[in-house]
Amino acid sequence: MMGNEELLRRLAPLARQDSRTIAHRQEFSYVSAFVARQTETIHSVNMPVAGLLLVLEGIKKIWWGGRPFTFGPGMAFALPSGTYVDVVNVPDPRTNVYRALFLGFSAGLLAEARRRWSQLAAGHVAVDPTVHISSALASAILHTSEALAGVIKVSAQVAEQRILEVLLLLAESGAAPLRPDMKSCSVTDAVRSIVRDRPAHAWAAAAVAAQLCKSEPTLRRNLRQEGSSFRQIVAEERMRAARSMLLSGRSTVAESASICGYTSLSHFAKRFHSTYGCLPSEISPERATDAVTLP
Repeated sequence: MMGNEELLRRLAPLARQDSRTIAHRQEFSYVSAFVARQTETIHSVNMPVAGLLLVLEGIKKIWWGGRPFTFGPGMAFALPSGTYVDVVNVPDPRTNVYRALFLGFSAGLLAEARRRWSQLAAGHVAVDPTVHISSALASAILHTSEALAGVIKVSAQVAEQRILEVLLLLAESGAAPLRPDMKSCSVTDAVRSIVRDRPAHAWAAAAVAAQLCKSEPTLRRNLRQEGSSFRQIVAEERMRAARSMLLSGRSTVAESASICGYTSLSHFAKRFHSTYGCLPSEISPERATDAVTLP
């Protein structure tokens, strides 16, 4: 059985030098090293590919879905493509180096994973991107990374099977970035996908339309045809995020309201009550099966 310490030791040679390349690689799966010798702060990073990032040395902080997350050595997270995150990379104070490995998953293999394991991809809404590294996943990450980096010589078919193994293990744990491609899903789902990543953002229909390569009138018309509206989607996704945070027990009502873009607690409480039939202060993890859910 492979533990985290062994995984980090064996992956370390793949991250000696910075080789980061995270943009415009939808056609290919790849492994990339992130190395920094001073603190890096990067705002609104758009993840053009779905992937898994494993921290080897130092600390990575991300702000995603309106919430902060911190990852140290041996910790990992997975995010779908199209995700916006704020990132801070902090070197280890003992070595003055930050290192991480990123496994980028091609759009083609993600589509194959969704086809094979549709029951695991359907309705997947990640509240926390954190990935628990089991012994099986550690082994799969190592073999996949070595194959993609060319450390071991395998055929393209074998490399694909190794990537699919990682995707299946992620899907089974509920952390898979198997969100449908926005080009292949409904316009409503595409808008939800964009809004969900940053519920506190002051979303404008024109900006979302531009991300979907549409004009604002076309976007609004498409949403009407699907029985939805831009304002409705934003409100529902904010409520969904707030409820998830309250049920997790890690956020107060005031924190949940702020993270979801509400400056008025009374307005937030009124909207929450209208949506779920109870006040946000009445929500607790024990009420998870009783609360009303959005479609």
